[in-house]
Formats: sequence, structure tokens, C-alpha cells
Amino acid sequence: MAKTRILLTGADSFTGSHILAQLLSHDTVSVRAVLKSAEGAHELQKQYHRMPASSLDFVTVFERELLIPGIFNDPLHDLSDPFHAIVHTLGISPSDDADCLARFIKYETDTVIGFLRSIQENSPTVSRVVIVTSLIPFARWLSDPLVDRNFGRPTDDHCHSRLGDAEHILATSQASNNIVNDAVLAWTKQSGAQFDVTVITAPSVYGPTVHPLENSSGLTETNRRIWNICSNEPLDQTVPPPYGINHFSDVRDVADAVVRAIFIERASGKRLVVSAGVMPSGSEIAQFLAAQFPELQGRIRIDESPQRQAQYDETSLDFLDTYLMATILGITQLRSAEITLTDTVRQMLDLQQRKARASITQT
Repeated sequence: MAKTRILLTGADSFTGSHILAQLLSHDTVSVRAVLKSAEGAHELQKQYHRMPASSLDFVTVFERELLIPGIFNDPLHDLSDPFHAIVHTLGISPSDDADCLARFIKYETDTVIGFLRSIQENSPTVSRVVIVTSLIPFARWLSDPLVDRNFGRPTDDHCHSRLGDAEHILATSQASNNIVNDAVLAWTKQSGAQFDVTVITAPSVYGPTVHPLENSSGLTETNRRIWNICSNEPLDQTVPPPYGINHFSDVRDVADAVVRAIFIERASGKRLVVSAGVMPSGSEIAQFLAAQFPELQGRIRIDESPQRQAQYDETSLDFLDTYLMATILGITQLRSAEITLTDTVRQMLDLQQRKARASITQT
């Protein structure tokens, strides 16, 4: 039986690695993983060393090369085993020319459409493209247009927006994301592309990594906040989440939605939101973790001061309507914040315990 051939960009990213793992759990799927570093390629080859080449192969497109026009032409071109679907998760840091929101939106739009043109020119057998987006890039830009925009890299000085701006940032980020997605879907129809496009959007993404953590340096901005709370950083109990996006998704649910979107015909041309609701405040997270993990009770200092939690009215919540996720993808229940936090922190504690054992062994 012929396998469904899929190309996945950003396979070494937080979300991309979960999508890769879920795809490879299907015997009927073959994946080409596009990575943006030699280190990422080496790590994935080590993790999947038992996977035959007929099920998984790797291509590296270095991060510094991502803005080169046509850089994906070679990875997309495979006459011997042509692709049926593409999953695009790769975020690209904008240039300094994106100095206002309109230019930033145009930059994001042009980048995605440029990638779709490469698919059209080099992979004529592709019938479905799934684009995975987050509200964080727009929220990051709105919080500070000058912030380091390398996706997934925490920046301590600009990691939090003012609480009063949270609703504005959520609404503006979603509106900006919609403008990009509408333009992409319109281009797909107007260009006569042989493929259709489905967009999966998550507000912000938390959760454990696919494989055990090796160190804390590669944590995403969202998971870094959880790590800091576990490390008794009082600031992270009193300020909002990164860039004011309180709504969240578990990375495993995002990956599930992406895999379903590849194969469900009714997802064609749709924008689907994956959101599990609002992540608790920092002090609420601290209280929950101290109760859930006895070993943290002496390390987490609970901030008893009144917490200022951003208030969202029904209009703002409409921006994150998950109705289509349920009716089209069949996902009716997402992981709760409690499940996401428990699994994420359990993995972090495992890393700390392994480090402690290694330190004892060395001494």
C-alpha cells in the first residue's frame, strides 16, 4: 500500500516536533522533515534512528537562509516519491523594514504566499497544505516592535505586556492573523493552485516536549514562565503571560488538529482555532503546582497579594471561537490547563532530578 507523502517544515520546533511524532505514529505516512539547523537534524536523527528512510528523511534549510526566494524549491522537489500534503509551521523573523503593524502583516502575508508559490511550482501532486500559526508573533510585535523577534527565544526585558492592554493585544493579534490568512486563502483561489489550504491557529502554546528535556535553554517563552514559577521567581507570579496572551492550547492538541486537517476533506479552505481557554494567573499556577507536587512546596513561595487578572468580555472571546474545530475536525475536548501544567512540570522535574544525580556522580 502506497504511503501518504508529507513534507513538514519546522520539524525541529516545539510544535513541529509534536506534529512529526504524531505523523510517524501512522504506518501509512512518510515524512520529509525540514529542519533549520544542523543540531536539530542531528538530534532528530538520533531520536528516530530506527525509523526507515522510506518513512522519514531529513532536509536542512538553515535559519539564515529562510528569506532567500526559492529556498524551499529543492526540498519540495521529489520526483521519485512526490508529496501529497504539506504542513508549514516555520515562523520567520521579520526584517527591520517591518516597522509598523501594516508592514508586519504584509511581511507575514508575502512570506507565506512565497512558500505557496514554491509548492505550486515544484510539487504539482500536493492537494492539501496545512499552515500552522500562533497569535504570539503579532502579540510580540504589538508589545514592542523593537523586541528580538526570533521565535521561541525568551527575552527577559520585553516578555510581558501591560495588563490593561491584554484584551487589545488579543483582539488585534487575532485580527492581524485573520488578515494574513484571508489573503492566503484568496491567493490560493485566484492563482488556480492545484492544492487547497487549511489554517490552524493557536493563541499561545504550552506543554511538554516530545522527548525528555536535555536542558532548560531551549524552553519556549510560555514554558519558560512555568519553569520560572517552579524556580521561585516571584515576578512570574504577578505579571501576565508572554505578551499578554492569556488564552492557550496544549501543543499535543495543536498537533492532533494539524494531523486531522491533513486528511479531512471538509477542512478545505477553513481557518480553525484551537484554544482550551484561559491559562490561570501566575499565583494560581504556583498554588496548583505546590499542591500537585509535594517536592515543590518548599521551593515555590506563594504570592498572597491580590492578583490582577485580565478580564475578557464575550466579544473578545468570540475571536477564539472553536466551533469549527469541533464540527469539522471532531475535536470536542481539549486538555485542560491542569493537565498541561502537570505534564509539563513533571518533565521539568525529571530534568532537574537527572541533573542532580549527574552532579552527585561527578563529585
